[in-house]
Amino acid sequence: MQPFSCLAIDMGAGSIRIVQGIFSETLIMKEVYRFENQIERIDGADRWNLKRITEGILYGLTKAIAESDLPVESIGVDSWGVDFVLLGEDGIPLENAVSYRDNRTTGMKEKWDTIMSEKATFRATGINYNIFNSLYQFLSLKGSAVLTKTWRVLFMSDYINYLLTGRAVNELTLSCTSQMMNSSEKDFDPEILDSLGLDRASFSRPVIPGYKLGLTNNTEQFNRAEVIVVGGHDTASAVASIPFTNENFLFISTGTWCIMGMLSEKSLVSEEAYRLGITNEMTVDGKFRPSKNLMGLWLVQQLREAFGGIHSYSDIDQLVEKENPSMYLIDPADEIFYHPQNMEAAFDQYLDIAHQVKLRNAGEYYRCAYDSLVASFKKSLHDFEQLRGKPFECVHLTGGGSQSEILCRLTANAVNLPVIAGPVEGAAIGNLLVQACSLGHFTSFAEGREYIRKSFNTVVYKPEMVG
Repeated sequence: MQPFSCLAIDMGAGSIRIVQGIFSETLIMKEVYRFENQIERIDGADRWNLKRITEGILYGLTKAIAESDLPVESIGVDSWGVDFVLLGEDGIPLENAVSYRDNRTTGMKEKWDTIMSEKATFRATGINYNIFNSLYQFLSLKGSAVLTKTWRVLFMSDYINYLLTGRAVNELTLSCTSQMMNSSEKDFDPEILDSLGLDRASFSRPVIPGYKLGLTNNTEQFNRAEVIVVGGHDTASAVASIPFTNENFLFISTGTWCIMGMLSEKSLVSEEAYRLGITNEMTVDGKFRPSKNLMGLWLVQQLREAFGGIHSYSDIDQLVEKENPSMYLIDPADEIFYHPQNMEAAFDQYLDIAHQVKLRNAGEYYRCAYDSLVASFKKSLHDFEQLRGKPFECVHLTGGGSQSEILCRLTANAVNLPVIAGPVEGAAIGNLLVQACSLGHFTSFAEGREYIRKSFNTVVYKPEMVG
C-alpha cells in the first residue's frame, strides 16, 4: 500500500494520548503526546476536568499534524465507557462530567429495582448490573435542574468528536455500556429513557464504527483531516486489534479494569448468563462480545501509590517472582478495593477480616494482588465455558498487562491454556484499524487483522508450573 497516516486519540482514566499510526509495509505507532488525566473534586463531586482534557487533546493534535511527514488523513477517538457530558442548547457543557467513581449512585440500584427488575433490565439491554453504569448515574439526576437544561447527552469520545466537528452523535460501542440501549434494536430503549425522565431527542440512534463525521471544524489547523467514528469504547477498539486466526478464543483486555470476554453473533441474555454476571457489549462491526468486567491492574497501580511510587512495574514483576504463591487471596470485586484512600490499608482490612493475617512486605502485597486477579480470571473463564458449552482453545491477553511476563505466565498456568500476549497498544491499534478500513485501505477487518499480525510481535505463554 502507499504509505498514509491516521491519528488516534486514546483517552484513558489515567492518561490521554495522541498516537500517530503510519501505515506502510507494517503499522508504525508513534506516541506524539501524552498528558495526565485524573479525577478531580469539583463542585462537590468527583469529576473530569473537561477544559484541561480538551486543551490537551487540541494541543496534541496540533503538534502531531505539524510534525507529521505524511498528511494525516483522519482522526478517531476512543475512551472509557459509561461517563457522559451534558450539553446545553448553546452546545456548551453544562458542567464538568462526573466520574463513574463518584458516590452519587449510592442507593440507586435499590431505587431502580422499584421501577424495573434487574433481570428485566438485563433482558432488555444485555448489560448486567454495575453501580457505575450510566443508568444509575442518570437515575441520581432524575428531575434535576441540570437535566432540565440538557439539550444533548454525549459519552466521552462522542464529546471529543463533537468538539472537533460540531456534529453530535452517539457511537454504538459506547452507547451499549450505558445499560440504556436495547440490545435487539441497537438503539436507546424508550421505556428506560422515560423511566429516567430523559428526552429521546437528547440522544441519536447509535452509529456504527466507521461512520464518517466529516472534516474538522478548523480545517486549516488540522490539515483537512477527516473525523471518523471508531470503536468509541476503548475495550471495543482493543478487541478489534486482536490478531486472532479463529474465533474460539477468550480475550482479556488488561488495564485499570480487566475485561474478559468472547465473540458472539447474538446477545446472551439467558437466566444462566444473568446469574454468571455476563454483560453483552458490542464489537466494532456490530456484533456482540459477552464479557465480564473484573477489577484489574487498579489493585497494583494503587498499591504502588500506597508504597510511595518507588517501584517501577519491572520492579514489581521481580518482587512478585521472588514470592511464593499467596496462601491468602482477596476478592478483587469487593467494594473495599473500589476507591480506597489507601490500597495497602484496604488489603490489610480485608485480609484481617477474611483470614486474620497481615502481609509482611511489598512483594507479598503485589503477589497477593496478582494471584487474586489470576484466580478471578480462572473462575470467569470457567463461567464462559459453562455458558457456551465448549472449551476455548487459547486466551488472547492484550493491553498493559501483556507486558508483565509473570502475569501472563500465572494466567496460562491458572487457566491451563496458551496465553497469547499482545499487542500492548490494543485500543490505539483498533482505533487506527477502523479508520483505515473506513477509508478503504483494507477490504475487510479480516484483512486488517492479518496486517496487524504482521506488524506486531506477540508472545505465547504455555501452561507450566510457576513459583
